[in-house]
Amino acid sequence: MSATRPATKTELRDYALRRLGYPTIDINVASAQLDDLIEEAIDYYQEYHYNGSYKAFIKIEVTEAIKTAAKSTTQMGSTNWYEGNEYVSLPPGVMSVNHVYSMIGASSVTPGNIFNIKYQIFLNDIYAMTHGHILHYFMTSQYLETLDWVTNSSMNRRVRFNEHQGRLYLDFDWEELQVGDYIMVEVLMRQDPETYTDMYNDNWMKDYVEALFQQQWGRNLSKYDGIQMLGGVTLNGRQILEDASQFKKDLEEEIRSKYEIPPMDLVG
Repeated sequence: MSATRPATKTELRDYALRRLGYPTIDINVASAQLDDLIEEAIDYYQEYHYNGSYKAFIKIEVTEAIKTAAKSTTQMGSTNWYEGNEYVSLPPGVMSVNHVYSMIGASSVTPGNIFNIKYQIFLNDIYAMTHGHILHYFMTSQYLETLDWVTNSSMNRRVRFNEHQGRLYLDFDWEELQVGDYIMVEVLMRQDPETYTDMYNDNWMKDYVEALFQQQWGRNLSKYDGIQMLGGVTLNGRQILEDASQFKKDLEEEIRSKYEIPPMDLVG
């Protein structure tokens, strides 16, 4: 890709350095520091930018090995406490788990026969929904699903997930799972810039990397702030640091206000 359209980590690093004045002036930041800052920018982009992650569905086949492992326990350090292993491992890059679908039990609000509540509401409100009142049906359906989740023992399944563990804990009766069943997990995955290289050319990403480079440059120079060099030049690392910190702050406010996915897509 062209010099102004970086497609690799190296091209992004060189692009940001040129924006700061290199090679006309020296940018006093070590290569290892630059690499660390690019990784920091990628992590922040993946966390908050709607183009930094994507929804995916992971299909997990229930095997005898998974069921056997779920029945075991692990001692917590050198204590007499034991933790249950009712979990399945998820691949690297999973940021969060949105929903877990399985074939356990039958819900009273899940469509499947004409006698469940959701089907009856749909049947009775079909006229209203065709005249611009679908919001009523949607909100009622959400309420019934929440009620069913709490009261229906077969649906009362709790899930726990921590990104650093990479484990999806499924707190339900594993005996109800049969070998050959599938668990479908809706997850939010980190976008991999090495696969989708256009991420390196994102305008916000390029600005943020520049701000991080400038901030580190200012920190490095601030140790010698006020020292007069040969030719009468005085180092002013503190000013570079302050300008970069404000630039970084403005960019972080921008991504949270313009590019972050809202926590809910419907407020009623």
